[in-house]
Amino acid sequence: MKLTESKIAFLTRIFLAAIYLIGVIGISIPSLSSLYVQITPVTLLISGLLLLAFHEPWNKKSILAVLLIAAIGFIIEVFGLSTGKIFGAYFYSELLGPKIFDVPLIIALNWLILVYGAYYIACYFFKHSLLRLAIGGILLVVFDLIMEPVAIELNMWTWEAGTPPFQNYIVWFVAGVAMMSMFPLFRIKLKNPIAIALFVYLMLFFGILNFIV
Repeated sequence: MKLTESKIAFLTRIFLAAIYLIGVIGISIPSLSSLYVQITPVTLLISGLLLLAFHEPWNKKSILAVLLIAAIGFIIEVFGLSTGKIFGAYFYSELLGPKIFDVPLIIALNWLILVYGAYYIACYFFKHSLLRLAIGGILLVVFDLIMEPVAIELNMWTWEAGTPPFQNYIVWFVAGVAMMSMFPLFRIKLKNPIAIALFVYLMLFFGILNFIV
């Protein structure tokens, strides 16, 4: 049987769904929870590489946009972590892998995955460029609201106040919109058959874990 692009994309979506489902099951089992949390960077790396593998079009503008989004996300985290005045006062544990300036490198890819997915969904449902950015920013904030309790409980990061301050969500919206704007700025029309599925899987992953951990 010849595998077409659509079949490969379908199988990839199934593969990613399986990864995150196994992750939910593994984290929900006390004896395995620590192990599955520790492989989070690997899961994000696989997710990010697959997302980029299905991205179209690949050209100089796309490469620049992707690099800028990852760099902006990482730089904001570095300044946020060192000053405590952007997102609020917080710090990362050792669970997310190697760090530079106390920020895990995988966080740059995490921002890219989330920004890409949120903007892609907004573009799928809306045509107006400003509305796309606004909806994309709102999606990121909703995602963070769902993610934070789980990430804190699993000790991925810790807030000085115990929970994120309100400014954290404002920054998620503003920074997210700024990063998403790279796509319309460079006039990139995204085409990616796994982008929506990946964002939804991540949302479901943390959403389900909110009731488990």
